[in-house]
Amino acid sequence: MKHIGLIVLLLTTALLTACEEKPYKPPVPHTEPDKSAAKLFAPQREALDKAKGVGRTVEQASQEQKEAAEKAAGY
Repeated sequence: MKHIGLIVLLLTTALLTACEEKPYKPPVPHTEPDKSAAKLFAPQREALDKAKGVGRTVEQASQEQKEAAEKAAGY
């Protein structure tokens, strides 16, 4: 008799957990990307581009000085 009660208890528990209702999650609305987010780092990007331009100018001037020094030395 003890086994029958245990079996009924286990089956009842299994049925109740199988029928448990899952919480409803509403669908996430699709939103378009915020255009102000693109402007968020615009000043930093502009400063970085400006710094890269200065770097190119310095490299070009260095190359010209190197060529002038080689030309003057007779290489």
